[in-house]
Amino acid sequence: MRFERVRKLLGVSAAAVFLLGAPALPSQSQQTYGYYYVQSLPKQPLSKEEIVDLLHMREEEKFARDVYLTLSKFYPLSVFRNIARSEEQHMRMVGLLLRKYNLPDPVSETGDRVGVFKDRKLQELYNRLVAQGKRSLVDALKVGATIEDLDIKDLEEAISRTDNQDIKTVYQNLMRGSRNHMRAFVRLLRRYGSDYKPHYISTGEFNKILSVKHEAGFYSSAGTPTGSSLRRTFSGTVVGVKKVPGFRRRNITWWAIEVKTPSGTVEVRVAPTWWYSDLNIRKGDTVEVVGFTPPFWRMKRINGLMACRVEDRTNGTVYDFSKFRRFCRTK
Repeated sequence: MRFERVRKLLGVSAAAVFLLGAPALPSQSQQTYGYYYVQSLPKQPLSKEEIVDLLHMREEEKFARDVYLTLSKFYPLSVFRNIARSEEQHMRMVGLLLRKYNLPDPVSETGDRVGVFKDRKLQELYNRLVAQGKRSLVDALKVGATIEDLDIKDLEEAISRTDNQDIKTVYQNLMRGSRNHMRAFVRLLRRYGSDYKPHYISTGEFNKILSVKHEAGFYSSAGTPTGSSLRRTFSGTVVGVKKVPGFRRRNITWWAIEVKTPSGTVEVRVAPTWWYSDLNIRKGDTVEVVGFTPPFWRMKRINGLMACRVEDRTNGTVYDFSKFRRFCRTK
């Protein structure tokens, strides 16, 4: 009965109810990339404030996940289930930092039980917001917007209290996710004939968030996509063309070129050999390379670049992977 009532009120098909307002989830490659990127950043001393914030953010992300999991049992909209999965990823990223800095995990201490928190204020807030969300679908969507509103405010304050690059990076990505979640909830509220007024962030910031359709990618500690900061462009002379095994998957063979530049020789992984039976680049050719260093390589201190684009200026051949390798994309 509840499902049919929601479907009729929204005026959409049964299938559309499940899809309505569902935000895009982070891809597996993005999750893996984020893990290696954060791990590759230096471990820096922690202040008492930074420790308090990390422990709080671990439970605050769990709080968001638990509210959405609970509300998903009352309403069939996929937005609650999808964002709950996203919050689970946020929890894991903060958990990564707790392990990196050997800090106790409040989620483990409570057995990661849904609706159970070590922080008494979060416990009280969970109880109150779940009760509010059970009243109606509109109330549930407003609860979602409220949680993201609070999360953005808390993350902004936590960022202002840390100078650790890895912590800032995680917080920036949590905040990017919260802005996307805010957009999803408000979009549904407006479609349902209601709206949300921010309680924690300013109206100006709220409107700015809604003016952007969606934010994708993985962000650096400065709050900008990491792809541009990892990319490098240079020219040089090819001094070697060879086949090499992959770093993580040793059974996959790659074409690699060694390029001599004024600052030294750089090995560039071009493509797996099953993509190209031969590489039309020869020793002595002049090439221009656009490439990036994968975070896994940085973490393992592997020198070299993965190619985004290789142009052989001697024979005119171009190998362009900009559309296929997500960290090569400029948008």
